[in-house]
Amino acid sequence: MIIDYEFAFYSFMVASIVLVFWLEALLPLDSSGWEIQHLLQNFGLWLIAFLCADYIIGYYLIDIQSMIGQQPFGMFYWWPPPFEWTLVVIGVLLLELADYFYHRFSHHNPILWRLHAVHHTDTRLDVSTTLRTHPLELITANFCRYGVALAFGFPIWVIGFRELIIFPVLFMQHGNIKLSHRTETLLSFIIVTPRIHRLHHSTLSDEHNSNYCRGFIWWDRLFGTFQQPTKEKPKDFGILNYTAKKYQSIAGMLLTPFILKI
Repeated sequence: MIIDYEFAFYSFMVASIVLVFWLEALLPLDSSGWEIQHLLQNFGLWLIAFLCADYIIGYYLIDIQSMIGQQPFGMFYWWPPPFEWTLVVIGVLLLELADYFYHRFSHHNPILWRLHAVHHTDTRLDVSTTLRTHPLELITANFCRYGVALAFGFPIWVIGFRELIIFPVLFMQHGNIKLSHRTETLLSFIIVTPRIHRLHHSTLSDEHNSNYCRGFIWWDRLFGTFQQPTKEKPKDFGILNYTAKKYQSIAGMLLTPFILKI
């Protein structure tokens, strides 16, 4: 069962990346095209983060997936909902809520911001920015996500299902994509669109401290952190004083949490 879940997870992830690559070629916001070095650096950092967080810690040291699959506790283990689809809906909403608060807290907690800042030092947004995550951040985010699952008693397939349905949204929101105004407007009532998320990557703190939702946009709107973009993209992407090339290399990204001045 775990092997099937992993196969579906990574297959859908690759399919989402290919889809957004295609959209970037078809509907580019910035017509300069892909920068190969930028793509390789972001994908390289993700590979290191994956090996550390998902493969070594999440599988060999702790085997979190088996813990969730075998857990004899949790709210929905003790009081299961009457229908399976109810568990899916509640699970997706609660996992989205947990990610929302974790992301929001990451922008205001000095320790977590050091880790999350690596994602924000990207000065060029494209599909690879989605994967630009420091290994330590991926570890802490996974513990938060799986902690919620353990507390509420979600089966592992609910977490997997939620990840699968937001994969295309995650990769698209970072993509170098220009959707029509009508499409953006319609989608923005449900999901985080590219235009909405680009504002979150602005160098201006009052802009990047908004629009925290990961997949669906509802929690930002409910808790007052949604900010409607007034233009297609902010003037600049990244973090001020950390836009130099040395912060874009794999080594620079790995070292950023330890040299970032707050």
